Amino acid sequence: EIGMKEGREVVVQSPFDFRQQALLILSADAPDPKKHDYVVRVAMATMAIIGQAKGRTLCLFTSYRVLNYVAEFLRREMPEQRILVHGDAPRMKLVAEFKDDVSSVLLGTESFWAGVDVPGEACSCVIIDKIPFPNPGDPVLDALNDRCNGGGFWQVSVPRAVLQLRQGVGRLIRRRDDCGVVVILDNRLVTKGYGHTFVNSFPPFRRASTLRGNIIERWLRGDR
Repeated sequence: EIGMKEGREVVVQSPFDFRQQALLILSADAPDPKKHDYVVRVAMATMAIIGQAKGRTLCLFTSYRVLNYVAEFLRREMPEQRILVHGDAPRMKLVAEFKDDVSSVLLGTESFWAGVDVPGEACSCVIIDKIPFPNPGDPVLDALNDRCNGGGFWQVSVPRAVLQLRQGVGRLIRRRDDCGVVVILDNRLVTKGYGHTFVNSFPPFRRASTLRGNIIERWLRGDR
């Protein structure tokens, strides 16, 4: 995008032991963003995950519509659970409260996908609602697509979504003694041909294909 034709590339290895520290859950049974019941299924899955994680969860959403629905659902169905929601207070105040209250849950949209550093038990689980593809109605995206002769999906949309999704996943492991679970509630990572492009960009987490069997609860208590 910046016009650079060639250059040196350096890959710096991570200091983290991702296979021992983190579990990534992707399932073909996850909600399909194109189905009418998608938002309801995301809300129900989020509630189940928070229950297994005993709070301690950062939820990242791609839209305020889904965030607000899930926030209302959780507050109604889990009245004893502290739910912190993007927009209820300044961003850094919410993050500080999330750090201090280990059993709390924080729901955020785009500005929470990067720059949120919550090491330790308070952020033991990260839920991502779906692949953060750029808005198809964005005129800049339309112009870039035209410049790519119609190949904008692979040349523009996918790389941008990969970068943002990696940022979201990166909220989990912040130091060597962190341990946790990432759940992405979008079946396209498993069912679509482009899914492997995203999955292969993640750190080498241990992987699972189901939420059943209290897998999150067992992982967080060290039963692996």
